[in-house]
Amino acid sequence: MSSSTDQAASPHRRKNQWVGAATLVALAALALPWLLTPRFNAIRETGPVLNPLPEPPMVFDGTPVTPPPAPARDAEVKRLDKLLNAPVGQDATASFVLQVGAFKNRDNAQALVDKLTPLDVGRVYLRGEAELTRVYVGPLLDRAAAERAAAVIQKQLSLSPQVKQYDVREDGQS
Repeated sequence: MSSSTDQAASPHRRKNQWVGAATLVALAALALPWLLTPRFNAIRETGPVLNPLPEPPMVFDGTPVTPPPAPARDAEVKRLDKLLNAPVGQDATASFVLQVGAFKNRDNAQALVDKLTPLDVGRVYLRGEAELTRVYVGPLLDRAAAERAAAVIQKQLSLSPQVKQYDVREDGQS
């Protein structure tokens, strides 16, 4: 007795296999595009999301900007000239800095800056000169503020900073 698997494939059976395979390929060719195609009707119903274009940048048309009235501008110029040409330490133009240290080695100066910054006593900066790097705190608006900052530094770091009058023309950051 023989089973169906023991029999050699008959030509009729082979033909049915080819017909079945061709049918599956045809169904796949028809069904896959239908399954994978997006729903265009849904897109047409809701519409695409369109964002408006941003406004173009303003283009300078060559028209000059109107300056402020002459009396106000002249007063500002005079005030600025007075402040820039005033001697250091007079009236409202006086401000102060604290010189906390001077170092030959810039790394040592930077280490002091790192210690002063968390104290929040003012802006801490370095000024490099020929052989020295100086560490400053300030500028501070009045002598009382400078004295308070110096006291904080004295208490926290056991350093005695020098209070100096500040002039941006001489002591500004380099």
